[in-house]
Amino acid sequence: MKHLLYLKELNQSTISKLLAKAETFLSTNNFPPQEDKNLQGTTLANLFLEPSTRTRSSFQIAAKRLGADVLNIDDQHSSRVKGESIIDTIRTLEAMGVNYFVVRHKERGILSKIVASLDGGSHLINGGESSESHPTQGLLDLLTIKKHKKSFDQIKVAIVGDIKHSRVARSLAEGLRIMAGKKLALIAPEEFKPNMEFYPKAEHYKNLDQGLVNADVVVALRVQKERIESLTKTMSPDDYFEQYGLTKKRLQPCNEDVIVMHPGPVNRGVEISDEVADGTNSVIREQITNGIAIRMALLSMMQAEVMK
Repeated sequence: MKHLLYLKELNQSTISKLLAKAETFLSTNNFPPQEDKNLQGTTLANLFLEPSTRTRSSFQIAAKRLGADVLNIDDQHSSRVKGESIIDTIRTLEAMGVNYFVVRHKERGILSKIVASLDGGSHLINGGESSESHPTQGLLDLLTIKKHKKSFDQIKVAIVGDIKHSRVARSLAEGLRIMAGKKLALIAPEEFKPNMEFYPKAEHYKNLDQGLVNADVVVALRVQKERIESLTKTMSPDDYFEQYGLTKKRLQPCNEDVIVMHPGPVNRGVEISDEVADGTNSVIREQITNGIAIRMALLSMMQAEVMK
C-alpha cells in the first residue's frame, strides 16, 4: 500500500490485516514492541488545512511511537499565507526528506493531484478530504465495531445526523460494504439526506425511532449549530435534539447491547445527551484510543512494504 486516499480502494483482506495489526497494538496499550518501531529514521508531516484535534494528534502519537520524527505544519504560519500552493509546500518538504504526508483539505480531488506531484518515494494519507472521504476514521470505526460485534454481516448499523455533508459517514459506509455489512440505516431530516448513490442498499429514514429498530451500532454525527440554522429553516438546535438527538429513551428500539459511537467533537445537547455520551453503551472514548492503534497499523504496514 503506497498511499491511502479512499477506503473503497482497499479490499477485505487488506482491511482485515489492518484491523488485526491494530489489535496487536491495543494489547500493549498502543505501545509497540521495540522491534516494531520500523519508522525510525523517517519523518511524517501533518498538513491540516482544516481544524483537527483527534486525527492530527493521533497521527502524531502513532508516528512517534513507531519511532518517526513528526512535523506539524501550521497553515497560518507557513509560506501558504504568501501564496504558496499545497503542492509546492509538499514538494519543499519532500526535498527536506519527509517520507509521510497526512493531509486534510476542503478541496475535492486535491489529494489525487498531490499524489501525481510526488517524486515516487513519499506516501500520502488522507486526513479528511472535503465531504468525500476520511479513510482512517472509517478504519477506526470498523475496528471499534469488530471489538464489540461478532461479524459485520450480522449487524445493523444506524447513522444519525448530517449525513449529506459527512465524510465520516461516506467512509464508514464504504468500509462496511467491503466487509460484507448488509444492514445500514441512514437517519436524517430531508435537508441532511445524502445522495443515495453513495450508499447502495442503505435505507433512509426521516423518523429516528423507526430507523433505530433493532440497531446494533448507532453512529451520531456532528451537526454544526450554525449549519442547522442556515440549512434548516424550521428547525432550531433544540428542535433537532428533540427529533434526532440520542437519549436513553430514544435508544429503546435498539438491541440491548447496542454500542453508541461519535467521531467527535461532540455537541452535547444537540446530537447526543450526556447520559448517552457518558453511558455504558458509549464507546466514544474507545474510538479515540482505537484511532491511535489503527494509524499505527497503517503506518507500520506501509513502511513494511518499503523495507521488503
